[in-house]
Order: sequence, then structure tokens, then C-alpha cells
Amino acid sequence: MRKKARERLKDFGPDDNGKMAYLGDHVRLAGGQDRRRLVVTLWAACGAATLAVLGASLANPAGLSGCPYVVLPYIAQFVSMVAVLWGMGRFSVAGERVRVYVRDETVGALPRRCVVAAALGLVAAVGELVLLATGGSAPAADFAFLACEAVSVVALVTLRRLCLATTWQPC
Repeated sequence: MRKKARERLKDFGPDDNGKMAYLGDHVRLAGGQDRRRLVVTLWAACGAATLAVLGASLANPAGLSGCPYVVLPYIAQFVSMVAVLWGMGRFSVAGERVRVYVRDETVGALPRRCVVAAALGLVAAVGELVLLATGGSAPAADFAFLACEAVSVVALVTLRRLCLATTWQPC
């Protein structure tokens, strides 16, 4: 068991009825921020990034047809987008009062996940540019791939900033 998971176990114990319950701290958004509005805004940025990453593969550029320095970063970006979507989904169902460890594992971890996904998208885009520079051909699919990667990076940076801007207070 991971160290953090073991430390989290101390926050669980029997409640008044003798059933196991979470006895640790809860937090909620500070400053009267509307949780629903925040979740919608976060999902808009996350959805734009996800659609852009999927759109990049649907463009079917030459780089995704076997060029390892384009394919490998793109696949890693796709997997990291799954991690971003997992964090967003877990945060969305957490409710008004959020357990501290859930906040740390969702909104607290999303900025790092966004940086990883954006960096991998940039690496894939640079690989595509290198392929275009050395191959000589520049079909529309390659430019669509680059545009989708640019949109995904902008959306991921926006999602990261939104997560870092949220403030929490104990409740």
C-alpha cells in the first residue's frame, strides 16, 4: 500500500453507530464561489482539450502513420488525457463538501496532469514539424494535427490555471 494511502487510513474510524466512517477534514470552495459554475468551466476546458486530442488522431496526419517521434508522444498524451478525465470525473461527483484527500487527488493533481499532457502534445507537434521539414510534403491533415495540438495545449493551460485559482476553506 502506498504511503499516502496508509496515512489516509487514520482518518477513518467507527462513528457513533459503530460503522466505519470518514472522520477527517472536509473543505469547500472559499469566497462564495459557485461550485456548479466552477465544474462547468473546468469541464468546458477539459472537453475542449479532449476533443482536440481526439481530433488530432482523426486528422490522420503522416506522422501518426508510423513515425515514432510523433506516435509515441501522442499515445502518451492520450493516456495522460485519460488521467485528466479521471480526475475531473472524480471531482465532479465529490459534492459541496469535499474530503481533503479527494481535493488533493483531483483539483490538486490536475495542474500536474495538465502540464504532462500539454508537454507531450508539444513534443508530438514538434515531431510533426520535423517530419514536415524533412519529408517535404505538407498535406492539410498535417496542419489539422498541428492545429488540434495547439488547441489542446491552450485548453490544458486554461484548465491548469483554473484549478490553481480555486481557493478552499475548511468546513
